[in-house]
Amino acid sequence: MISIPGYKIDKKIGSGGMAEVYLGYQESVDRPVAIKVMSPSLKIIDESFAKRFIKEANVGSISHKNIITVYDAGEIDGHHYIVMEYIKGGDLATLIAQNQLTLEQKINVIRQIAAALGYSYSKGFVHRDVKPENILFREDGSPVLADFGIAKALSSATNLTTSGTYMGSPFYMSPEQIRGHEVDHRSDLYSLGIVFFELLGGHTPFETGDT
Repeated sequence: MISIPGYKIDKKIGSGGMAEVYLGYQESVDRPVAIKVMSPSLKIIDESFAKRFIKEANVGSISHKNIITVYDAGEIDGHHYIVMEYIKGGDLATLIAQNQLTLEQKINVIRQIAAALGYSYSKGFVHRDVKPENILFREDGSPVLADFGIAKALSSATNLTTSGTYMGSPFYMSPEQIRGHEVDHRSDLYSLGIVFFELLGGHTPFETGDT
């Protein structure tokens, strides 16, 4: 397990194709944090994975009540890591499966995430992976947009995906993103519309990723 000065790591709480997430504690202020650690093997396979992971840390420059807070980021012993706000209220995918939200609550979630997307776009970021699993909830019930791992900084001329390919979650992606074309905030709004459709109907509108 990774060791990061100033943090005590408790246990693994999540994992994916790109990184593992641990529950930890920031010792200087005695608060729980989520520590996302990129798999070192990805950097060996493709240097762009490290660049993409580091780009997520740049979201720390965005301060919005409905965007996850990034506290710290760095590299130690060949491991890239990001320290973020620990959110333990679950995610929207779980709530959709449980069908527990009222219509008013569903509308409120979409409204707040739309505000988060609008703010992130004003700061030069397109999320590119808006889906229920990336909408988390604080204990007070407020929704938070997380996982900017494949976000694109609009000011950057660097394309971190190969031409003709895409990264993201196909069921929620816009047609232009599916086809590997350039995207802007409209692609995120399309994805949010798919999430809203699923909130209302219990399923996504398309059975394949190709719209």
